[in-house]
Amino acid sequence: MNYSRFYLLFIYLIFVFKNISAQSCPSTNSTWRPTMVTSNVVTSPSITTIQPQLDFLFGKSNLVFMGQYGYSANSISDGPTGVANSFTMNYDTWGPAMHWLVVKTPVPALKANQNYIFSYSFKLGQVLGSYNKIASVSINFFNPADITDPNGGSQYFTTPGHPAIYNKTVTTGSWSSSTTFVLNTITLTPTVDIGLSIMAIQITRTSQTGPSITTMFISNMKLSIASRTVPASPSNLISKDSELITIPKPPSSLDAQDLTTCPYLATDLVHWHDPTIWSGGLVPLPTTSSNIVIPAGKKVLISPCSINQTGIYQKITIPPTSELIFADANFTMNIQDIYVQGKFIMGTNKCRYNANINIIFNGAMTTVDTIAQYFGSKGIAVASGGFISVHGRQYHNTWTKLAFTAWSGDNVIYIQDDVNWVVGQQVVIATSVYEDEKYPENEVMTIAAIQGKVIQFTESLKYYHYGGQEYQAEVALLSRNIVFQGDSSSVSTSFGGHVLVSGEGQLAGIQLVRMGQRNIKGRYPLHFHLAKNVTKSYISDCSVVNSFYRCYTIHGTNNLTVTRNVAFDVTGHCYYLEDGVEMDNTISFNFASFVHTIGTPAAGFTQYGQDFTQSSSLAQPADVAAGGFYITNAWNSFIGNAASGGWAGFSFPNLNSPIGNSINVAIIPKQFTTKVFEGNTAHSSGYYFDFGSSIYVGGDLSTGSDGLLVYNSGRISRETYLNGVQSGGEIWMRFNNTKVFLSNRGIGMWGERVEVVLLESHDSIRPGSLFGEAWLSDAIVNGQTNSLLSKTTDYSRQGFQFYDTYVKTILTNIIFRNFIHNPLSTSPEDDNRVIISMTHSDEFKPQFISSTKNITIQGTTVSQYIGHRIIETGSSRQFNFVDYDGTISGRSVPTIFGAHDKWWQFDNTCTYNNDWNCWVCNKGSYEVASVSVEVPGFMDRSGEYDATSYVGYIYLFGNGITDSRRMNVTRNVGITGISDMGWYLYWSIGTPNYIKLWLSEVPYGHYVFFAIPYPASTTFRVSCEYKYNSQYSYNFTQAASAAAVRSGDGKKYYFNGTHLFVKVINFVLNGNEFFSRGGCKINDVYWEFIVHITATNTIKPPVNGYFTGLTDVLPSSTL
Repeated sequence: MNYSRFYLLFIYLIFVFKNISAQSCPSTNSTWRPTMVTSNVVTSPSITTIQPQLDFLFGKSNLVFMGQYGYSANSISDGPTGVANSFTMNYDTWGPAMHWLVVKTPVPALKANQNYIFSYSFKLGQVLGSYNKIASVSINFFNPADITDPNGGSQYFTTPGHPAIYNKTVTTGSWSSSTTFVLNTITLTPTVDIGLSIMAIQITRTSQTGPSITTMFISNMKLSIASRTVPASPSNLISKDSELITIPKPPSSLDAQDLTTCPYLATDLVHWHDPTIWSGGLVPLPTTSSNIVIPAGKKVLISPCSINQTGIYQKITIPPTSELIFADANFTMNIQDIYVQGKFIMGTNKCRYNANINIIFNGAMTTVDTIAQYFGSKGIAVASGGFISVHGRQYHNTWTKLAFTAWSGDNVIYIQDDVNWVVGQQVVIATSVYEDEKYPENEVMTIAAIQGKVIQFTESLKYYHYGGQEYQAEVALLSRNIVFQGDSSSVSTSFGGHVLVSGEGQLAGIQLVRMGQRNIKGRYPLHFHLAKNVTKSYISDCSVVNSFYRCYTIHGTNNLTVTRNVAFDVTGHCYYLEDGVEMDNTISFNFASFVHTIGTPAAGFTQYGQDFTQSSSLAQPADVAAGGFYITNAWNSFIGNAASGGWAGFSFPNLNSPIGNSINVAIIPKQFTTKVFEGNTAHSSGYYFDFGSSIYVGGDLSTGSDGLLVYNSGRISRETYLNGVQSGGEIWMRFNNTKVFLSNRGIGMWGERVEVVLLESHDSIRPGSLFGEAWLSDAIVNGQTNSLLSKTTDYSRQGFQFYDTYVKTILTNIIFRNFIHNPLSTSPEDDNRVIISMTHSDEFKPQFISSTKNITIQGTTVSQYIGHRIIETGSSRQFNFVDYDGTISGRSVPTIFGAHDKWWQFDNTCTYNNDWNCWVCNKGSYEVASVSVEVPGFMDRSGEYDATSYVGYIYLFGNGITDSRRMNVTRNVGITGISDMGWYLYWSIGTPNYIKLWLSEVPYGHYVFFAIPYPASTTFRVSCEYKYNSQYSYNFTQAASAAAVRSGDGKKYYFNGTHLFVKVINFVLNGNEFFSRGGCKINDVYWEFIVHITATNTIKPPVNGYFTGLTDVLPSSTL
């Protein structure tokens, strides 16, 4: 007898008995089914009328001991043994009489004229004496920017430059006992509403600390919001989420169901627990080495009683001809790997499951492919040709928005949309602060009761969440009945489960918790992987929570729908298009929140940004700029999505070629424009990078010569063409019905062509920064809303900043609102102005590049309309724009705004505005023109010279002008002024014997009439040429007078013995060289039409190429 085989069988039978005898199924008959969960849900209790007291506890973990000196890392330590919620303050010898306890995190929002209680129990560590006697305790609420950052590592308390928002000081208290803790209570009644603030407790003694170390003990320090009655439902609930734009919403009806089609009702099923279907006649058991292969050609039904719900199954393989079908019944399955070549069914689109099904993925961190080659470990992988269908109960809407502002201490909220959420589920309420990582105020709450659009939570809210007309915090459902999650060991290694689909997949109603595998490519919570053109696949109404690596990934896959999903607390890019080849996908009605970068976030103070290279700790270097939606190819449809937080909400990096698995695909991803970008919103982002934004079209992602990915976060140009190819013709990226709020620069576009139509921007530093040929139209730009958290001077608000060179920006049909003077501002650029000039550079100077029409300004004093900074740069001196209908100037006629120099005072309609530092003139028939005056080797376009490298002046002359209306000229080329005028160019260093005039922007039908001084008897050779076509080359001839030159055809010159007169016209133009939108027009900068002036004088020859000693005389005013 083979005793070893008998022994193994005996052990196996014992294992079977231990694992399944207690829960064996009653039948293996193919007609038997477990009891399925019905769709009925428990009725919610009524909304209670009492709001409980809310306490904020303070202790060693969230306090920092600060002072001017006398502090250390040990200044706060644990409290006495056995005393809960206590800490010890340890004082060095001869320390200062005053120190601070500063709370690391923002405290709750407090309402004016409402009482709050600050309390603590106090005990001295030594008997009361002259060195440990407390004189006063002061409770202060500071603007976070006004004091030392309590999380910054320094314990030095900077004396605030501004007073506290609110202060309460007490000079009497129970501070003398050294034997027992004595309760102290302070009533706080703020005189103003307090939003984002840091609480600092100032403790002042009567003297220094003395020659001996002293201690003080504190327990149960807390700030309390008292219990109160829940107010009646407000009468002014938000019924429309936006004033101007339309944000689309998903269909209101639930997916149609036909329960007769439920997969568990099929008559050809066999049971997992039926031994006869398995090889050897034994039901598979959870072992660490088992590879369970579903029998070929079988449809296997798995029921709660079929499996051990605590043991861990190593691997299940579903062959191509097989199906694994789950019953709609409550159970848990622990598994490491599932490999689907056939079908994995847990509900269908016509039969959504109601059961609570929990799939837990187990396994240690590894890079070994235990599922199948290239498919990794610890998850589900669906092979090409395989199919997965998971459909949990549908909860709709999956996310909504507040209909009314929720304050700290509230336990009831009001939402905008109907939902079918249930008691016991968790939701997240998104932040209403700008810097969401620095001040994390997203809150996860549990539903205690729900009645229509009113929700009550089991606890009260800690923070303020805005729900005004301008914008509203999102409220998203996190819970689902079907849960896929990584095991508890996942947290320490950031190695959770993952779902990878290379075939077709239909995934709906799943919550994914602790999923994703940090820095392992292809291991994401939900991931369509190289599935190519799918025909019936989607990800719908799922949630990803606490993800270690991304949320929903589309990789090498087209025509996928990702809709109505939510994500919260995610590391790395969330909704992720991976290689740059993913097109024609629909990403709609999704929500992403609290998205974290991997490593230190990309920053920088220049447009260049920073460079990052792929490494083991940064597998995708663009994750230093992780955001809600990462879009490597714009030819996809983004409809009705929302992003809260992240480096950016929506990122469009530039890929010159695909990356990763698609590196050899012959397309240029960055050349594709947006297919559809409609009704998307983003907030609380863009703040890491000086040039960051909530919707960011910028950065560069490429593959280096060593095969590693390289990411640059900064300014990269982007050309977009129809069908992504240059031969298709130029096309504009288009953003429709967009909302940005609590943002740095709203929409940041480094590309060449963009249209932003129907935009709302609220509480943002700027609504956008748009490069290239850019049109912003039909917008509301609101500098200051009614949100309490946005009422801060931490950052300025700018309606729009015009760029300084080589762009074309048109603003039409815009309402600018609430740009309020900041009395602490040091420059117009930080004084909350509507239109801001860019003045930092002398090298880069504006041509005519900016125009506006139909601008309405509300809630703003006239002095705030324009913010122009006067400094010694060409960009400051040449700032200009055209107000095409006079709605900014108030003149009701086309108006030219020019900078501060009298150079811009071209006629008697011009007046100077001291608040704006600008000249304001009726436009009439004039245009703004620009000419680059070049002297080879001295003044070149390629040169970069100091801003004070003055070479002379440019004056207006003629047209009756007798006074000096001039502007400095430096070695940095480019002069911008008014067309059809006399421009007298005087060189203080002497007139060069050769001058090259590039007519960069002299519009069709217009001219510039130059006068340049030369010594008597000088002769000239004047000509023009076009670099790309010789037919426009002319030699100028001498006219009889200066007047004849001005009235002539632009091919003549005249010298009167003092001044050379030349009229310059760009002969190449035909009148079609402009960018126009909304009734505004900006002329093109036209390259390389040049006028050459060569001067010769044998009587008074030039010295080193310059005619010196010339008198600065303005030409005749009668010309």
